[in-house]
Amino acid sequence: MGKLRIVSFDMDGTVTDIAFVDSVWLEGIPHLYALENDLSFEDAKNVVMSEYGKVGRERLEWYDMSYWIGKLGLHVSPQEVLDSFQHKIGTYPEVPGVLEELRDSGFRLILVTNARREFADLELERTGIRRFFERVFSSTSDFGLIKKTVGLYEKVCSICGVSPVEVVHVGDDEYFDFEVPSKLGITAFYLDRMGRHSGEHVVHSLAELSGKLAESPLQNGHKKSE
Repeated sequence: MGKLRIVSFDMDGTVTDIAFVDSVWLEGIPHLYALENDLSFEDAKNVVMSEYGKVGRERLEWYDMSYWIGKLGLHVSPQEVLDSFQHKIGTYPEVPGVLEELRDSGFRLILVTNARREFADLELERTGIRRFFERVFSSTSDFGLIKKTVGLYEKVCSICGVSPVEVVHVGDDEYFDFEVPSKLGITAFYLDRMGRHSGEHVVHSLAELSGKLAESPLQNGHKKSE
């Protein structure tokens, strides 16, 4: 059995603050729809949220800005929408230090997100954390898949040249980031920043991750020099 070699992270809500994507989808799109249709913001938001609900997060369209612009009849480019909320992009306070510590300890770091490439590239560039990651995978843009299937994680492991037991994945979605990768044999941790859950495979901040890795039976004295 191999030891842990790769630490894989989700992006939004895990390493990057959820405020940016929430503002894009829950403020920006409804605001544009309100302007296009001469509605109040609240009425427009109700319509937009209803349309989101008809699609759901387990379909590719959910993550596709171009799809929603066309669906809702908006006269704007995806980049214009993203650019208008760039000021909301940021990381959680502990993130840069945790990434640096893990990288310096010899772990290979990757990022696996459902977000499309245009979101990932912008957020990682603006936060300056792209430099920590060996690979960045947008499941929707790169593979046409969502993290609801073990097939996505199988592809990531194959590309990185490791077996699932050599990978740790952490993210803030209990299904996409914990249950699905666990089925493949990946050591997964559910990041619950709200502190609603507890347990062996729950962390409330990424600052807790190093301690969890040190306790893992697969973590046999992982050293920077290795």
